[in-house]
Amino acid sequence: MIKFNRNVVISSAVCICLGFFSCSLLVNAYNDANNGSNENIRKLTDLLSQSYEENRKLLDELENKNKSISEYEDAVSNDSAALKLMKEELENARKLAGTSELAGEGIIITLNDSKAESGNVASSSLVIHDEDLLLFINELNSAGAEAISINGQRIVSRSSVKCAGSIINVNGVRVSAPFIIKAIGDPEVMEAALRFKGGVIDSLKPWGFTVEISHEENIVIGPYSQPIIYEHSSNE
Repeated sequence: MIKFNRNVVISSAVCICLGFFSCSLLVNAYNDANNGSNENIRKLTDLLSQSYEENRKLLDELENKNKSISEYEDAVSNDSAALKLMKEELENARKLAGTSELAGEGIIITLNDSKAESGNVASSSLVIHDEDLLLFINELNSAGAEAISINGQRIVSRSSVKCAGSIINVNGVRVSAPFIIKAIGDPEVMEAALRFKGGVIDSLKPWGFTVEISHEENIVIGPYSQPIIYEHSSNE
């Protein structure tokens, strides 16, 4: 909907009133002319000339108002296109930063601690550690994963994955086995990267870890939810 400028409406109303006023003067002058007054005939001629001039000005002003309306319409159209572009760029930036929810095809990896008997092996060798999860993240990123999460925690460039005793913290949130890793991307490529001979899954097999991978058509990965604080940088 076009929103007319307040000054345009007021100016148009004034022009209409002037038109009615001119017509009234012409009628009065015409009546006087019929009474035979030469002076009134001269006045009528002058008023006609004045009326033509006023009408010309009114037409010029109307043309200018129409031009202004066209300019308003073009401005609104251009603003809408620019606004749409800015929204698209903002959404792409959010995707890159991991601050928006994403959905698409990909894989879900279920990773569990080993059920093997410890025997002469240290018990710590039979549980998943932060470096194991980091290996999965690196392989998935190398395979073109567009979004990754571990037990609901979105992995972004600022994410931290580290052990705290027997517990692993992801983005400062405590997580434990089973570890559910979701990744959006090409399922075939990502699974091949994980199962590559000598790769991350092969390195876990001797210790009895179980790794299950399923292909999904629609995986939803939530946004990075931790606050981002800049202490040592600013916009110049």
